[in-house]
Amino acid sequence: MKQKNWIRQKRLQRRRRRALSLLLCGLVLLAAAGAYALLSDGTSSGVQEKQIFAAQEVTAPPDLQPYQPARVSLIAVGDNLIHNTLLRDAYTGGGAYDFTSFYEKIQPYVASADIAIVNQESPLGTGEPSAYPSFNTPQSCGDALIAAGFDVVSHANNHAMDAGSSALYDTLDFWDSRAQSGVIRIGIARDAEDRARVRYLERNGMKIGFLAYTYGLNGYSLPSDNPDLVSLIDRDKIAAELAAVREQCDAVVVLMHWGEEYQTTENSEQNELAQFLTEHGATLIIGGHPHVCQPCEWIESENGNRAFCIYSTGNFISAQNQTNTMVEAMLQVTLTRQADGTVVVEDPGVMPLVCYFNSSWRGYRVLPLDDYTESMAASHGLAGRCRMSPAHLRSVAEEIFGEYLIEKTIPVTHSADA
Repeated sequence: MKQKNWIRQKRLQRRRRRALSLLLCGLVLLAAAGAYALLSDGTSSGVQEKQIFAAQEVTAPPDLQPYQPARVSLIAVGDNLIHNTLLRDAYTGGGAYDFTSFYEKIQPYVASADIAIVNQESPLGTGEPSAYPSFNTPQSCGDALIAAGFDVVSHANNHAMDAGSSALYDTLDFWDSRAQSGVIRIGIARDAEDRARVRYLERNGMKIGFLAYTYGLNGYSLPSDNPDLVSLIDRDKIAAELAAVREQCDAVVVLMHWGEEYQTTENSEQNELAQFLTEHGATLIIGGHPHVCQPCEWIESENGNRAFCIYSTGNFISAQNQTNTMVEAMLQVTLTRQADGTVVVEDPGVMPLVCYFNSSWRGYRVLPLDDYTESMAASHGLAGRCRMSPAHLRSVAEEIFGEYLIEKTIPVTHSADA
């Protein structure tokens, strides 16, 4: 008897489900008929009708919606290295400095990118300005970088502790006081809690996270009460921090201060670290420190992760005195988020730059190599010391970057379309 009752209940449930199904079908047909009537009252075409039905068919529930495709343009340049002749050139009297003219020729390229990155190769301390071998740069240089359009400034480099920990705390105060500019600082931190904060920029609906590390500090030591003041290369910490940033961001850009000075090719340690970063989720790897440019390549890890790496962007501005130190890189890439949420690097290219100054070691400017003329080469402060012709500088860039070398190109501002 119990089994018969159970069968009877099942049949009743099936009838109810069929009735409910028929009712829903009827409602759908009525809605469709209404839509058809609206479209067919002399104002719409049958094509429009099909488009509406097609949209109804492919729309997924909110929790099943794919990621929205998005694109972000990103540029990165090398070391902003303020030597004594640059300090002299920027000095306006009364203890004041103005560095804005150094970047005016490159400003349209920097400002156009959705994200622009630079390595500030010295602290911005409030003490007496100084240059090589122990750097301390006036804070007005930071203001000039903001005015030029930079969004991310790294201080993880070997000169970070040149003027002591107090100058780095001045640097932290400076950037934090300019937070309303939207610029973020990376590679230095007030304490462990500050270091643990994920630094990211959001552009066009994408969150791009940033990390920065340096191989060393020119023999200086971090203060015992703050071992997180500068981020040193430590694989365990890097792996943990990459994981934390990946959890909150669509992509991770890592700046590495590494390699051997004045070598135009990377070494085995750089190769190994690039593999390590890729394996742990880096999307883009940007190297610096050698003061000359080094090649680009794609990095593939065994777990399937893929990253693009430029081993060195060289200098950005400096008073160094070799041909190769005057050839500089502006990396340009597009970070593209696909429908599955994966962010890939597209269209990587390097626009070569040159640092110009005259025979009096004044008039410092960074400009695209394509705008560097024979007359500028003749009046360059290094003319007669080393080969500074446009053709020779281009041959240096071609040898290093090969297929990735591009002509001067204003980056596309993708976030403007958001």
